[in-house]
Amino acid sequence: MATRRKLKKQVYFVIGGLILIIIAIVFGISKYQEYKYHQTYEYKLLEHGYNDEEVTKILDNFKDNADLDYLLNNEKNSNIIKLLDEKYYLDKNFYEYVDYMNEFPDLELKDVVRNINIHLDKDFYEETFDANTSLDTSMLVNKHYLLSSDYAPDDLVNVSQTYSWGELGSQRVREVAYNAFLDMWNAANEEGYYLMINSSYRSYEDQEAVYNSYKSSSGERYADSIAARPGSSEHQTGLAIDIFSKTNTNKNTFSESAEAKWLAENSYKYGFILRYPEDKVDITGYSYESWHFRYVGEDIATYIYENDITFEEYYAYFLED
Repeated sequence: MATRRKLKKQVYFVIGGLILIIIAIVFGISKYQEYKYHQTYEYKLLEHGYNDEEVTKILDNFKDNADLDYLLNNEKNSNIIKLLDEKYYLDKNFYEYVDYMNEFPDLELKDVVRNINIHLDKDFYEETFDANTSLDTSMLVNKHYLLSSDYAPDDLVNVSQTYSWGELGSQRVREVAYNAFLDMWNAANEEGYYLMINSSYRSYEDQEAVYNSYKSSSGERYADSIAARPGSSEHQTGLAIDIFSKTNTNKNTFSESAEAKWLAENSYKYGFILRYPEDKVDITGYSYESWHFRYVGEDIATYIYENDITFEEYYAYFLED
């Protein structure tokens, strides 16, 4: 009996020891897991002041440790999280957004995103890039994206005098834009409107002459507001046309004409956009031109029309590398 009690006692000691070991292991694992969690960005961000929802959004959007360290090394800023919700937010521009936002704290976040995306943090012509002509009808040409002096489309066609002013051959556009214009012309004509092309393709040298004429007569500032510098004119693409009516070619009054209103409401159906709207002057850099239309294709034109944005904004978000 004594031996049996002794063995029983030893078993209890072994079991007790095992239990203590298990408890120690569980406690150790728990403390190790706690230690490891304290090393995670989730914990550090929470300790930095971001809430659970904000931390989830940060971790979903920032995969680079350098970006996460940036957030931890700077004062908590909830506007940074709100930036991620902006419709046209681009990861590649994050630091530029933040710098611009800090420089202009009263600016709405949507404007911060827009301005950085389309380079409005720089003066027009201050920073220029080569226009990406490989994008064909989707290429952007403006005061930041310029064409070379030797660029010329190889598919220009003559516009019939039925639809244009000037001598035969004086108006030319790219064939794809011309075909779209004819479809638009027919649709407008069926409703009683007679559209006429007043200006179309212009070479680099032609644009140089136009710009220099304005510059010599009224100064560079005025010239920049009304005309493109050589290389920055959409007319060089062969995709831009100035459209008036058969009875009105007056730039000062055309905007009030029935034809101008029809074009503004219907041109997108045929792949054209009103390139320089009245309420987008700060974006496009050009005064309102109710007659200037640019062919970009039906899908892009429809998106721009339905979302009330400019081609600059569309290009930055959907097309630019």
